[in-house]
Amino acid sequence: MKNTYILGIFLALGAAILNGTVGILSKGLFSGNLTPAAVSFYKCFIAFIVLSIFALLNSNFRKNIIMLTKNVKSIALCSFLGIFVLYFFETTAYNYAVVPFVVFILLGSSVLTTFVFSSLLLKEKKNRLKFAGLSLLIIGLVIMAFAQGATGGLSIGAILAGIAGLGYGLFLVLTKKFSLDGGLPLVWYLMLFGIIYLFIPFYREGIVTPEMSSFPSLLALAIFPTIGGFYCTTMALKYLEANKVQFLELSEPIFATVFSFIILRETVQGIEWLGAFLILIAIYISEYSPKPKGKTEKVNQHFN
Repeated sequence: MKNTYILGIFLALGAAILNGTVGILSKGLFSGNLTPAAVSFYKCFIAFIVLSIFALLNSNFRKNIIMLTKNVKSIALCSFLGIFVLYFFETTAYNYAVVPFVVFILLGSSVLTTFVFSSLLLKEKKNRLKFAGLSLLIIGLVIMAFAQGATGGLSIGAILAGIAGLGYGLFLVLTKKFSLDGGLPLVWYLMLFGIIYLFIPFYREGIVTPEMSSFPSLLALAIFPTIGGFYCTTMALKYLEANKVQFLELSEPIFATVFSFIILRETVQGIEWLGAFLILIAIYISEYSPKPKGKTEKVNQHFN
């Protein structure tokens, strides 16, 4: 029981680290001839091709793909929310705001969505400490958002990032509700439907072919955050509550801030560290909230 719980924590944190690379990789591609819609489509398409090649070489992978056909409608809905809404609006938001700002707004709207709908759809219990953690989380996110100054408030970047977060939060909840725990075969389906959805804005903007210099970044986007990030998230949901996975993945803005500072030289203002500290405290409260006595058995069932 305890080992699977710890595994869930590591998987959620792994997803946060991998997802923290999206902003810097996407912004690097914008300097070429690729639009946000093109970046979203190509990283999803490449991820699908990589997974399809793996499926051809692995019979168990193909069997699991076939087994998931019974959940194809649920997967299609989750793909719309977790691939199309998340990828398209997040990538577009990077055109209007710096990486840390987009990531914090995205994750903030995502955790609010998850907090509400995990209670309504998954009947997950929320104690006082979790509400306290959520309050600290909101304060931390507000501090981070308004510390950006020039991009603070209801800018286009904030609105786009908020929409992306809404889609991602619903994706987390519905993935748990539909019991979609197929690992990489599930990611294969998510990518399949994702390229169908993302082709629409890509086609409307005008189909462009990426330059050769763009392929390394596109491949990195496809493998690390796209395949790796979703794999870690979907696997973490097997062992942890959806709301808990979301709280852990709120460490993503910290990694994104560090990565953007190192790679893009986007400066981190002093007050932003206060927001980051409050978010870490919120995660701690969520993880170590006491369990009711006499209900250990029932609680442990959430981690299986």
